[in-house]
Amino acid sequence: MSRATLTAVYYSRGKGIQFDTMDALCEMFGVGVGELLVHTKEETSEEIYRNDTHRC
Repeated sequence: MSRATLTAVYYSRGKGIQFDTMDALCEMFGVGVGELLVHTKEETSEEIYRNDTHRC
């Protein structure tokens, strides 16, 4: 696994992760997928607009 891949995963810069990369990380850390990943909801543009308290 390349340093660039590890950096992208660490800083959440990618749009996804390859199964072989996820498998390698799970193996390296001795954890399952559920311990490796955390689900977060990203706001849509509509939600950002609706929650913007500074608009006129």
